[in-house]
Amino acid sequence: MLVALRSRRQIAPFALHRPASLAEAVELRSAPGTSAFLAGGIDLIDWLKLGHPIERLIRLDGVAGLDGIAADADTVRIGAMTRHAAIAASPLLHHRLPDLAALWQGVANPRVRFAGTIGGNVMADRSEYDALPALLALNAEAEIAAGAGTERIPLGRLPALAQPLLAGFVISEPDTLRLFADRTLRPAVSVWVGLTVRGERVRTLRVAVGMAHPRPVCVTLPLDIPVAAVESEATSIAAEAARLMPPPASDGRAGAEYRRRMIGVLTQRLLARSGVSL
Repeated sequence: MLVALRSRRQIAPFALHRPASLAEAVELRSAPGTSAFLAGGIDLIDWLKLGHPIERLIRLDGVAGLDGIAADADTVRIGAMTRHAAIAASPLLHHRLPDLAALWQGVANPRVRFAGTIGGNVMADRSEYDALPALLALNAEAEIAAGAGTERIPLGRLPALAQPLLAGFVISEPDTLRLFADRTLRPAVSVWVGLTVRGERVRTLRVAVGMAHPRPVCVTLPLDIPVAAVESEATSIAAEAARLMPPPASDGRAGAEYRRRMIGVLTQRLLARSGVSL
């Protein structure tokens, strides 16, 4: 029965548009009626197969500047239409953000890695997806269409915006960033730890958590400790990060208390691991 409900025959008729610019895409989305941006289509097509009607699909693969990975001295930019497989294989990311490139090789399954996009992963707004907690742990900013150009905003502001067109993600000072993740307790909880390291000192810790809340959350701790002290102080730092987290949810996959305890345990493990590899 489930297969029948999710067949292509359930997709209602719609008009397909292929804008050539950000401005044209935004204009199409603002027209009267229901519409949606189409990137990789992993989540949107499944949603349409459930019988949800929509009047316009706006394909974004013809809009320049939404795909690809670029860098300058201070930033790395990942276009919203960049597919997961391209992130994992990117020589530039292996050089500038090697932790992200290495971790992305294990994200999702082959179908999603080669068809899904990082922007679509974030905009799907599903707590079990990995892109948002990873980007939060890296202190990335969202780049959204604004007028004839784009503007950067904190990632946390995205859910409050009405129908934003996501252009990409900008990660500042990539050469100072390290990223670690533990996804072994999926689907109950995943933990991503981002560290800002300058010289021989860890300056900032960001702990991002997926699957334990309605959407991923992140807490930031200012630190100023030697790299050599991270492993020995992992327990106290992890406890403080867990204390600052919003209360986790209880659902059919895990209880709130278990999740809170595991956030502390996984953060501690990741910090101990990072102390060895920094």
